[in-house]
Amino acid sequence: MCSGELRPLNDTTDAPSSPRSIDDVIENAYSSSAINGSKAIMQNWRFYIMFFALGLANSADSAEMGSTGSVMASSQFQQDILQGNSDAGSPDFAWRGAAIASAHLGGMLISGLLAGVLADVWGRRSTLLLGLACNSLIGILSSMARTATELIFLRFCCGVMIGLVIAGVVTLSAEVSPPSKRGRFMSLVASCYTLGYLYISLWAMVIFQSTGSGNWRMFVFVNALPSMLAFAIAFFHCPESPRFFLSKGMLKEAAHVTNAIASKIGSVEKYTEQELRKYLFQAKALGRASILGKDAMQHGEEEDDIKSLPQEFIEKLLSLNQVYDNGMYKYTVPLQLAYIFLTLTTGANFWWTKIFMALRLPIDPFAMSFMHTLSQIPAILLATYLIDKIGRRGILTMGCSIMCVMLFLLSRIINNHNSEESTTSEALIILTLANLNTVGLALGWLGLDCLCAESFPTVIRSTGSSVCKATGRVFGFLVQFVYGPLISKNHYSWVVGVGCIFAAAGLLASFQTFDTLNIDLNDHLDPAEAVKKEAMRHEKQSKRASIAKKYFAIEV
Repeated sequence: MCSGELRPLNDTTDAPSSPRSIDDVIENAYSSSAINGSKAIMQNWRFYIMFFALGLANSADSAEMGSTGSVMASSQFQQDILQGNSDAGSPDFAWRGAAIASAHLGGMLISGLLAGVLADVWGRRSTLLLGLACNSLIGILSSMARTATELIFLRFCCGVMIGLVIAGVVTLSAEVSPPSKRGRFMSLVASCYTLGYLYISLWAMVIFQSTGSGNWRMFVFVNALPSMLAFAIAFFHCPESPRFFLSKGMLKEAAHVTNAIASKIGSVEKYTEQELRKYLFQAKALGRASILGKDAMQHGEEEDDIKSLPQEFIEKLLSLNQVYDNGMYKYTVPLQLAYIFLTLTTGANFWWTKIFMALRLPIDPFAMSFMHTLSQIPAILLATYLIDKIGRRGILTMGCSIMCVMLFLLSRIINNHNSEESTTSEALIILTLANLNTVGLALGWLGLDCLCAESFPTVIRSTGSSVCKATGRVFGFLVQFVYGPLISKNHYSWVVGVGCIFAAAGLLASFQTFDTLNIDLNDHLDPAEAVKKEAMRHEKQSKRASIAKKYFAIEV
């Protein structure tokens, strides 16, 4: 075919006069299904189970990340691992404990840079399944660890796989959601990490009880079960992202997966490859994803993958500067700062069970940890309701503000606490403030994860998100060597006070981010300019609607 004027192929009169995008098809299918009311949930379970699988995968990750705190409080674990099987001496929290607590963060740091690139090159679904399968095996092996060195290595490997799961979950949930409810679906998937924490908190109460004794190896084994179940459900019910196929120039596969997703919601309309071609041809602002689609149209077939997966992976890895090019630094840098400070604040949460136990409060510390985790549920409900109303940045700012206040009050109360005279009322006050801090932490993470996933164009969406998260994990890994020694010296109020300082810094960083409320996912090479133009377009539409309603009584 000549390389002259570019024209859409297979131009038939049967095709719609106004071709639809992938988002249009999913949105129309979802809107039609929503009209049917509550019955639609039962009839279209195949659509909702996709998000259940992604949420379960996220909860499996949180179970792995949150299990450390409960295990550290186990007296048997302290004897087997932290004392090196020696009867003399006290548990080594300063070095062995800190290394075990931070090992998975070190693994997540490595995979943070690699997982996003892998998801953009190999696929979101494949990356997700690899992480879940490996973590299932690693969890079983961790229950058999004999020394701190073995456990540190396995926790490091677990962190690598957690990074793969996160890269797949975040991007896939954003790209298969109906646009009008993207914030809600993403926040529901992200909030499922609470299920993981509840899962391990419940098992900690059952296995360790109030004394901290019990079989920690059994606890670690049952902690791997969510990863196994998530792998099985995701394997059968989660398709690859149609936007990923579009970014590779694979129009036929993109249209096919779009139909598969729409059919899960009960849609019988077929989205054809020809219609997708016409949409790409008529689109005004085309990014790399659409350029590949145009190449496919010009040659009359999908672009051949002339590069091997390793070659493409290495090239992508060497071009990480894309997340800063074309004005993207205005978005990437504030997001990185927000991830740094939120991760540093979260680092203190690894030690809450140990702090509850050390304060000698008249309430079972493991029961307190369970109630502490349970407090994330109101945060989830609040974020789900508000995220499409006040925006992602609004949720992030609200969360950081709550954490600042609660951690400051907790640091003062713990500093003045007397273990010999602790009362139930004091325990309830500490628990209430800790719960409110967890509400703020949950709000912060839900807002930030949604904000980050929507700020990057399709071709680097996983890469950009992973770079931001990896930056935070560097500091999350290092800060455990600050918290660990403080715990060893019984400076519990200092741990909480340091977390308060980080939360305040996170609040300042949140003000520098750009909200993505009502902004469509973009495929543009210059996402900063695209988001700016999209925001201006929405602002103009709102003004026109207000004028028409005020002066002409017309609903626009």
